[in-house]
Amino acid sequence: MFNSTLHTFAVLLLLLPTVLAASKAYVELVNGTPYDWHLISNETHHMRWFPNTTIPSGTSAESCISWILYLRDAKAEATYRIDNPSSPESFTVRARRNPTKIEVVYHENLSSLNNPKNSIIDLVYSKNHPHPFILAGNGISTPYVSSNPPIPWMQSTISTLSSRPLRQISMPMAHNAGANIVSDSLKGPGTLHNTQTQFNSVFMQLIFGARWLDIRPVFYEGKWMTYHSTFASGKMWGATGQSIESVIEDVNRFTKAHPGELIVLDISHDASNAWKWRKWRKFDAIDWMKLFELLSGIRNAWQEPRRLGWDLSLLPFDTFVTKGGNSTVLVRIPCDAQIPVSMLPGRGKRDTNTTLAASSAGCDSVSFDDYLAPLNTTGSLESQELSSSPIDKRKISKIPGGILPDPLSRRTDYKMTFTPLPATRLPVTGHNSATDSPSHLASSQLHLLSLHKSSPAITPQTPHKCINHPGFSFNRLRSRLMSVIGGVLYLGTRYWRSGACLGILEDLYREEGNQESRI
Repeated sequence: MFNSTLHTFAVLLLLLPTVLAASKAYVELVNGTPYDWHLISNETHHMRWFPNTTIPSGTSAESCISWILYLRDAKAEATYRIDNPSSPESFTVRARRNPTKIEVVYHENLSSLNNPKNSIIDLVYSKNHPHPFILAGNGISTPYVSSNPPIPWMQSTISTLSSRPLRQISMPMAHNAGANIVSDSLKGPGTLHNTQTQFNSVFMQLIFGARWLDIRPVFYEGKWMTYHSTFASGKMWGATGQSIESVIEDVNRFTKAHPGELIVLDISHDASNAWKWRKWRKFDAIDWMKLFELLSGIRNAWQEPRRLGWDLSLLPFDTFVTKGGNSTVLVRIPCDAQIPVSMLPGRGKRDTNTTLAASSAGCDSVSFDDYLAPLNTTGSLESQELSSSPIDKRKISKIPGGILPDPLSRRTDYKMTFTPLPATRLPVTGHNSATDSPSHLASSQLHLLSLHKSSPAITPQTPHKCINHPGFSFNRLRSRLMSVIGGVLYLGTRYWRSGACLGILEDLYREEGNQESRI
């Protein structure tokens, strides 16, 4: 009998980390309003959460929620009052264990674009990840903007954006937007796990709010594709993604369904293996003009009406998009890309039919790959059969024929339906917070936020340390359990039959949690 009891406790001891396993999530509250937020109520049940008592205007605050997995009735909520003197407004952040979710509930007169009064916004739970809730605007002259915005979010906020220069507007960017599928391996281990960067087509990325698309073109095996890869040992390791043709179709489909949005196609990392012996290199003049011919299929592509100066980021938003107007697509290219000299600012008609030239001497570090030299002789790629996977329109892009003579004539008349913008004409002036763990907004972002509203100096609040609920130590708990096993064996089986053993475990757990709370 003693042996069976000992075995039972040994198994219980081994399973203890699983039974008492904790889960946690971070709640990020970003106050982009001119009003402070004050905590007016906070309730928890089997959850550990210490929300910030005050979130001043223009600050972000992070707090951590943790709970024991087996406690299915665990829940917590915190309600904040918004100090808007014109209207009573408040919201509640609530967490639930079964099913696990984190939500924001609007109260009183609080509403935001696409979220009416009494809305419930699902922050989409993800274990150990941040769950941001952002509220911006003053709710009077401009409506609040928050999570779950309308699809045409630029047109919906045109009254706020129209007078702002582009460099003061944050545009969500889709990294390597075309790598949403793996259509062909580039002779290397290109798989979904190490190559695919998106799970949605370019169209759906635009639906979800992206307006700056990172497009990386490659001319590979007779097709114009997007790609994601690394060049090493004379070979390109990675894979192609969505075809350039289908990217254009997705953009056209979106601009037709949702007019009045500004989209930037950021072309970079150009590569081609169309050279003899299939050696990789950057685009030459012929490649660029063929790509421009494809991009001429973009509806609403921006064509500069007159010389507007070199730095277009200084221009107001309504230079490109107006209320109730069409969408505009800007095509941003590497500054070393060859384009007609006539399209550079300050050039006259006499240069129209002369030559192609790099747009500027300096280049953005992210706009090209150093490893693709104009004449790459480090290795070669053998011919490769096309993928046998099912035909997907996103994977096919034909070569436009008869575009330019070869070799390139200096007297050829280049007619382009859009104005390609060298990277230096549309500089990226903002910053991003690239963190591996939940954190607060970068100080530079908060500083920019403060420029557009009256608020005190912005300093992010120090986030609470997230401790596994309720802060117990498995090692200490295990050692204490071992110390009582002898006593349990002495008492015999009546404790097990009466359920007292479970009571001992529960008391130890509570005592350990209380000790950690006092630390």
